[in-house]
Amino acid sequence: MTFHFPYIHILNLKEKEKEQALLELGQIGMKKEAIMGELRSLEQRRTLILQQTEIGSGTASIAEIQQRNEYLTYLNQQISKLEAQIDLIDKEMADKKIDLLDKQKDEKTWSHLRDKAFEKYVQKQKKIEQDLMDEMAAIRHFHQRLSM
Repeated sequence: MTFHFPYIHILNLKEKEKEQALLELGQIGMKKEAIMGELRSLEQRRTLILQQTEIGSGTASIAEIQQRNEYLTYLNQQISKLEAQIDLIDKEMADKKIDLLDKQKDEKTWSHLRDKAFEKYVQKQKKIEQDLMDEMAAIRHFHQRLSM
């Protein structure tokens, strides 16, 4: 007789839910990294424009200055948007981490129940084996007494 945990389908479901939560958290992390890369790129462009402005400040026409200022305004707006996205992603990541912890607790609870059920099964098997050994010993003892 082999061990069969009656709630194995629930345990499997909880394990899959935990894996899915981990996967979602990883995807959000990759999304954040991509946005962080865009943010760094925009900040580098802004820094470059500001450095170019400092270097060539005396020779620029009004149109070039206006164009540069409009571009800097655009870059600042894009940077602000990306920072807002990062804040939203951070909140989403915090929620997903809480969800992951809940999934891990559920999975651990069901896994613990399976382990307890297995321990009971092993104890029951040991008792059955011990009862058989006792019965065999009693029969052997009875046969030895008869043969005397």
